[in-house]
Amino acid sequence: MHLFTIGFSGKSSQRFFTTLQAAGVCKVIDVRRSNNTLYCGFTRARDLPFLLERICDIQYVAEPEFSPSLELLRDYQARLKHDKKNPAAWPEYTTRFLQELSSRPIVDLFERHTADCETPCLLCTEPTPEHCHRRLVAEYIKEHAKKDIRIEHL
Repeated sequence: MHLFTIGFSGKSSQRFFTTLQAAGVCKVIDVRRSNNTLYCGFTRARDLPFLLERICDIQYVAEPEFSPSLELLRDYQARLKHDKKNPAAWPEYTTRFLQELSSRPIVDLFERHTADCETPCLLCTEPTPEHCHRRLVAEYIKEHAKKDIRIEHL
């Protein structure tokens, strides 16, 4: 299986959709906790399924279980607000988020969502995967799934 990830921030809609199409993505799995705010622009959950289907013939599913808890998100954002270069913020967030993932049926949900798709893509906001939970979710799935998974960040 080829598991892609993508962040929409900083991408035009044209670049976003052509990137997904060129990669051969068959389903976008939205891993954002808040996916209907104005900040989401063309990727709002109320609009994205229609756009993906019409523009790219790509399926869409939102999976909040792949998102950090509101408490974890707020703690992380508060630490960054206090000190943007806080070196402990990301490692602490990572540890806590992986603990959250381990208490949820992540692999089962992923396998259910991808039963009909060998090229899914995890969608989040961050433009790059280095400090984004979508990378952590992808790596967790790769480590715990029963199938061979190759991760590529778009």
